[in-house]
Amino acid sequence: MPRLLHLDASPRGPRSRSNMVAERLLAQRPDIEIEYLNLFEAELPAFDGATIEGRYALIAGEAVDPSVEAQWREIGRLIEHFLSFDGWVMTVPMWNFGIPYPLKHYVDLVTQPGMSFRVVDGQGEGLAAGRKAVLITSGALDIRPGGPMAALDHQHAFLTGWLGFIGVTDIETIHVKPTFGPPEAVEPVMAAAYAEADALASRLFRPDRV
Repeated sequence: MPRLLHLDASPRGPRSRSNMVAERLLAQRPDIEIEYLNLFEAELPAFDGATIEGRYALIAGEAVDPSVEAQWREIGRLIEHFLSFDGWVMTVPMWNFGIPYPLKHYVDLVTQPGMSFRVVDGQGEGLAAGRKAVLITSGALDIRPGGPMAALDHQHAFLTGWLGFIGVTDIETIHVKPTFGPPEAVEPVMAAAYAEADALASRLFRPDRV
């Protein structure tokens, strides 16, 4: 049974439109094991100055200072948990053209040298290859690719860039945009997102027909 981690980066609970679409998608696949993590409620370790010095030690191939060993053990467990899944579903609202701060905190914690990537001949090599990511991105503004406001997209562009850096190339995206406006404007957006979720549910973790 494939295992997915649902990373919820919205504080709105059932009112979150990205989560509405995720629920539609995941409800159709009881054969996939889902673990849920609400990033606004998660107790994530701090990534402060002393801990960052430990990161420089890792990059240099040295042991971290004993004063931050406990923090790095916690970060190591977080990364091990993240990489234990076959993939991730991320429900991400757009905040000021980017992503909510708890998700950025999570990304900063799991993106560590020798743990989720390594440097080979001066180039980064992702260690999360072979996994799948489903991005369900919502936003009040229509910043979908190819649109007139696409240059303001620091949400989807950041997420795909980060995933690529850690080795993930199998990425599906459902854009739930724009979500601001009267019902007659938003309802077609939700209907289109639900249709994409239905189509994705039918092929998620299923081999292509030959």
